[in-house]
Amino acid sequence: MRRALVISGGGSKGAFAVGVIQRLLKEYPLLKFDIYVGTSTGSLIAPLAAMEAYDLLQELYTTQKTENIVRKSNLGDRLNQHSIFDASPLWSLIEQYYNDHNYDILQASGKKIFLTTTCLQTSELVVFTNETNPFISKNYEVKTLDSADHFRKAVMASACQPVFMPPIKVNLKVPGEPHPQYQYVDGGVREYAGIQMAIDNGATEIFTILLSSGDKVVYDTEFKTIFPILQQTIDIFTEDVGKNDLIIPGQYNEALEYIAAVKDKMKKAGVSDAQIADYFKVRGRGNPYEDKVPLKLYTFRPSAPLGGGPGGLTFDPVEMKKMLATGQRASDDFIASLNPRDISWA
Repeated sequence: MRRALVISGGGSKGAFAVGVIQRLLKEYPLLKFDIYVGTSTGSLIAPLAAMEAYDLLQELYTTQKTENIVRKSNLGDRLNQHSIFDASPLWSLIEQYYNDHNYDILQASGKKIFLTTTCLQTSELVVFTNETNPFISKNYEVKTLDSADHFRKAVMASACQPVFMPPIKVNLKVPGEPHPQYQYVDGGVREYAGIQMAIDNGATEIFTILLSSGDKVVYDTEFKTIFPILQQTIDIFTEDVGKNDLIIPGQYNEALEYIAAVKDKMKKAGVSDAQIADYFKVRGRGNPYEDKVPLKLYTFRPSAPLGGGPGGLTFDPVEMKKMLATGQRASDDFIASLNPRDISWA
């Protein structure tokens, strides 16, 4: 069995995910993950979680202010730039938290990291990973990380919300890169939560942390300027992408459970295992469910909107500490709902 931790995008709302992880591991110190999938702010959290650098995670998501992430300026001064904000403060943090030493720790851990991005030139979802033999999907491109610097650029690209933050040339200095001009941005443009990457790479037990509540948020004020209109538009788009990310894995798992139930019924009726296997093979067509078993899917999400502004681009230590506490309470509710017989990690 392979266990995965999947963390969605959401900027400063990532503090909620840190709280979920903290509380889970306090209750279940033996809980380990083989696969970590991060989108946007999830790409900042996943590597540190894999390294078990939980103090650094709490520091990153309870002490930073907006000016430590982006520099804001007059919109008119940025019209000929890559982005509305200058994201060099975030790059400095990434260099600090994901230095060469920490990258070596990550690689030595054996944990597999998947960071989702979107390529502006191809419009494709591109996943950067330290897995040397990853699943190759027809639905997204996979690139293997080859250095600490490559890793840092992938984290930065995944975290950069387009228009607000600059696109990143992840492979600029990679030998043999056929398209050094390709630019990458937030994976949330195409994939809010990378559950499918975890499934594709063999995870059968998946813990997913979503940073949106799924509730409709109604604003009573009129949007009068370009900046808030753009922020709200991206928020609406991301929320819609997120709904699909949950629906498709859920439908996939329902199909697996149904097939497992049919096979069990056939076996009880006296059909041999060989005959059952033959029934599920159709000439000229592959079986996408062959050798697959039903998944265990656990989802954590806030019961109400967390705050942090549109896109989670407001970083307020006081507010983020509250988000972290909300994540801890969500874990408490999850723990209280568990049947001890279903727990494989205690």
